[in-house]
Amino acid sequence: MDYEADAAMAAIDSGVSRIKGLYAKFAQENEIPYGLIQVSYVLKFNSPVTQKQISEICEIPKQTVNGIVKQLKADKYISVTPSKDDKREKEIRLTPLGEEYVRDTLSPFFELNKMVTDRISMSFIEQLIQGLAKLGDVIEMEIELKKVSSKWENKFKAKAVSSCFLGCLLKERGKKS
Repeated sequence: MDYEADAAMAAIDSGVSRIKGLYAKFAQENEIPYGLIQVSYVLKFNSPVTQKQISEICEIPKQTVNGIVKQLKADKYISVTPSKDDKREKEIRLTPLGEEYVRDTLSPFFELNKMVTDRISMSFIEQLIQGLAKLGDVIEMEIELKKVSSKWENKFKAKAVSSCFLGCLLKERGKKS
């Protein structure tokens, strides 16, 4: 166990959780559902996207995304069209009315973001973004490597057990002959 590494990762997790919590609290104070804010940000900066992509980017359940998308579609804030790459997927884009809605809905957040970036240099924020992205990539890679390693380890254990079992059986047969 590496205490220093564990403490560092816990501090990063705590910091990210705190920021998300502060945004959620700010959303509540402005009477805007936090999930709507997350989806709106994704649509504003990543359009077109699928519901699956929104769910992955925001780390919120697909059912939550689906409910928000249905409401935004009913209000004519988004268009939903079949993907050119995969007809099973639907691409979601803001409509002009949706762009206006997002601009108005997110204006308190844009103002907050501007105040924050006025106090902290953009170069620091860019470094933070790059660092968090790299950290996420490495964590994801290590998790995938661990899955692969575990699969091989389990296969090896299973083969070792079956080889041992087979060896024991053959030994017992040899004794009986």
